[in-house]
Amino acid sequence: MRYEERFRKYLSGELGKEEAEQIREDLEKMQVLLGHLDDSLDQELYEEEGDEERKDEQGKGARSRDLKRQDLSKEVSKAVSRKFRRYAAVTGAVVIVVVLLLLYGLSPLLDKVCYNPSENIEIVDEETQSAVIYSPFQLTMSVYMELFCGDKGFADVGIRPEGYGRYTIDVQTQINGEITHHPLELVRNHLYRQDLNWNRSDFPDNAFTYRQQGGSCAMKAEDARKKLEDIPEAMMIRAAISFDDTKNLEELIEFMGKYDAYYLYCPLMVDDDGHSGGYWGFCPKQAGYVLTDCYDQEKYPYLDVFQYEDYDNAPAEVYEKHVMSMLNYMMDHEKFLGIFDSDVPGENVVNKVKYQSALHYIEENGVNSYGTVVYATKQELLKMLEDETVSGVYMLDSSLDLKY
Repeated sequence: MRYEERFRKYLSGELGKEEAEQIREDLEKMQVLLGHLDDSLDQELYEEEGDEERKDEQGKGARSRDLKRQDLSKEVSKAVSRKFRRYAAVTGAVVIVVVLLLLYGLSPLLDKVCYNPSENIEIVDEETQSAVIYSPFQLTMSVYMELFCGDKGFADVGIRPEGYGRYTIDVQTQINGEITHHPLELVRNHLYRQDLNWNRSDFPDNAFTYRQQGGSCAMKAEDARKKLEDIPEAMMIRAAISFDDTKNLEELIEFMGKYDAYYLYCPLMVDDDGHSGGYWGFCPKQAGYVLTDCYDQEKYPYLDVFQYEDYDNAPAEVYEKHVMSMLNYMMDHEKFLGIFDSDVPGENVVNKVKYQSALHYIEENGVNSYGTVVYATKQELLKMLEDETVSGVYMLDSSLDLKY
């Protein structure tokens, strides 16, 4: 390992005890050498001043006291000039060393102070000796986006470092193969958003009918069926299906098993008033983040549904643990929440209480949903609207189904 790489790991705290001790010894040596060099220059200055004074007394002993003082003043000035020149040389050398330290040491130091979304971690399987490199930010953003705007269809996140503590972030969502980009800029822990709704659902806050105090914008099931009759057959529709009452996970899974559709999102009850100011939910039929090796599976069971072998037919227990793990995982990442989920944008205020309250509510009442966001054909949507437990629907957009 090159010395430069060892020094970087020393600054980030990743270096082993013995190698770290060697780096500390090197730094101590540098301090001793610089101190010695400074003392030597001082001693040399005094010696040169003494030599010049003795020569002056031997060769010009007849001069007056005033002339001696003038000559001494000149010699002192010359000596001081030489001193400054030597100090300038030493300072130049020190500046070079400092610049190198800044180039190779400032970045790891800033990574400890400023949130670094481009950080990668390597996980080595001791049995197979295989390594997996993953981005903690990718996993954290995946969990966050599923919780609050799973209907957007989170796909990926692109990160481009722009300088110390500065990053351009591209949050990418995908519906039916169409990618939407949500640009963000992170500058030393301060988030600048070009898209103010990047972390909110595409559906309005009153898209569902359950416990809407101000009234829902969803159509009644009967009215929606009449509207759908005029829509061409070869259409795929993204819609928010409302239940007349909440469904627990067993009931939700039973409902989804009846109809052939893409189930994008299920909003959850996290308090007695229903949803307000945005949605909390999970993606029931998502294949997973495929990051099962990148988190503690005992601490966060089924954080990625892919952890369950037959994830296409995961039981209610798996989804319950999945929801609980997402909440616990987010609460353990306060720095992320302070930046990307701040109650006061730009001031990084973490409202951890809302996560604790949501978790406590679900622990007390279980995982219950009042609807589901689907991407379905006209025919399947009509079948859903005939279900006696469906109270309404809000249709957001549609596209031509080329497979029809």
